[in-house]
Amino acid sequence: MELSDFLPYVLPIFFLEILAASAGTYYLRRNVSQFKNTKYLVLFLWLTVFVEAVGFYAPFAYFSDYTMFPFVQGTPFENNYWWYNIYITLSFSFYVLYFISFLKNSYWKSVFKALVGAFLLSSISIFIFSDTFFKGFPPFVTISGTLLLFFSVILFYFELLRSDLLLQLKGLLPFYISVGVLMFNLCLTPIEIFIQYVNLKGGNELFVTLRSNVMLYGNIFMYSTYTLGFLICSRKKKSSY
Repeated sequence: MELSDFLPYVLPIFFLEILAASAGTYYLRRNVSQFKNTKYLVLFLWLTVFVEAVGFYAPFAYFSDYTMFPFVQGTPFENNYWWYNIYITLSFSFYVLYFISFLKNSYWKSVFKALVGAFLLSSISIFIFSDTFFKGFPPFVTISGTLLLFFSVILFYFELLRSDLLLQLKGLLPFYISVGVLMFNLCLTPIEIFIQYVNLKGGNELFVTLRSNVMLYGNIFMYSTYTLGFLICSRKKKSSY
């Protein structure tokens, strides 16, 4: 794969990440929302843009035969697995805390906060005591993070079912966020688990292409859903969330 083959997969995602973060900023300016979780969400989207921008160093170094960023060649930082391992761990934790913030049941809030704490400690331990931090994405982080996210979204949906907000889904921002992030992770997680057992250097072009396409279209769906949600919900003068 050449740089010209790589860019069509990553540039649309990067553009949509900027678009979603910009739409979120527009939403905050249009709505008088007192909920900090929405402001944190927009800040997290801008953090994602920053993470992606920095993460480009590895492929650009590789495709330029290390004429760009030559100082990473031959070091553990040659690949950007370490960078995205940190981001993915924080991402799962953030989204779980985001969705449980809408729960009224203090018991489940406490349970999931404890689970997020355990998830963070376990992930850090795996990064420290295994060699996957610089070489790949640990299956534990991906699987447990996805499960935590899935159940936090399910509880959020149950919360909607027990309230009159179910009749206002079109103008409910967290609903759009839940659809986007849940569909993305449910589609991508099986691929990320299976990749641990595939020798990508052995000519598995079909699998590489499959993963690239799932990543591309999954991100397009997720960030397009975010952007759509921000724009639709920004029409309200005052937001519930």
